[in-house]
Amino acid sequence: MARYNSCTAFAFGKLNLMLDIVGINADGYHELETVMQSVSLFDTLDIQVNGSGENKIVCDKSWFPTDSSNLIWKAIEAFESYTGLITGGITVNVDKRLPSMAGMAGGSADCAATLYALDTMFETDLKKKQLFEIGAALGADVPFCINGGTQLCRGVGEIMTELALPRCAFVVVKPDVSISTPAAFKKYDRLTNVPECDTKAFVSRLNKGDIKGMCGKMFNALEFAAQEEQIRKAKDDLIGAGALGSLMTGSGSAVFGVFDHPQKAKAALEIIKKDYTQAWVCDPVTSGVQIIRLG
Repeated sequence: MARYNSCTAFAFGKLNLMLDIVGINADGYHELETVMQSVSLFDTLDIQVNGSGENKIVCDKSWFPTDSSNLIWKAIEAFESYTGLITGGITVNVDKRLPSMAGMAGGSADCAATLYALDTMFETDLKKKQLFEIGAALGADVPFCINGGTQLCRGVGEIMTELALPRCAFVVVKPDVSISTPAAFKKYDRLTNVPECDTKAFVSRLNKGDIKGMCGKMFNALEFAAQEEQIRKAKDDLIGAGALGSLMTGSGSAVFGVFDHPQKAKAALEIIKKDYTQAWVCDPVTSGVQIIRLG
């Protein structure tokens, strides 16, 4: 039985400050080295025990799936399976702000927030390692989205090392193009002569607080698979607006610029938003999920 019948949680999105593909494991999944950063753009999930025995997802976005294919639904089922609990039916109302097919882990963030919230509501006191285990079976980005902050992630994303991010702010834009993650990886596998990423140098500059040096070492292997003119233009536009560096996040299509001061990011947004209907200033945050209300 739930200790709390309702919970409201923020599910923070992420940016890949660097992303390299270093191999393919025995299960066929791509092994990564990537530095992921939680940011202040988030979805809000209002989660309630409905007592009907059936799960329900509600969202006002027509493109957002509300059936059992949604990672929120899968998270509820996985939580029940792992803990042996019967939740009694869960309703999740989603205020969706994270863009779809953008590389910002929108689905994974919602999944992570659902797992975290259910653990809190039902007082199952799962350790983070256990939540990571449940999450990793649902999506590669879910463990990071449970943990959040600044992390060097290896394997398929489940092996994390905490890093220190220099003071900075981001401007994120979503060009008018969507990129499928599976399609991006398949396209990458057909590429030859992809430049090498210097992960060690990137992490060194990041930990030293050298934001300009960090920007000089940013790298995303999947940019070479994207080959979209809109991606290149967005990067150029952000640099033109004063960004110290710019990169596509994840498999795209969102692109971010790095600024050494929030006011510079806000000024850049005023320039950028004239050409992009989806554009945001994002601050780095230290968690992947935040519970804001229990009832």
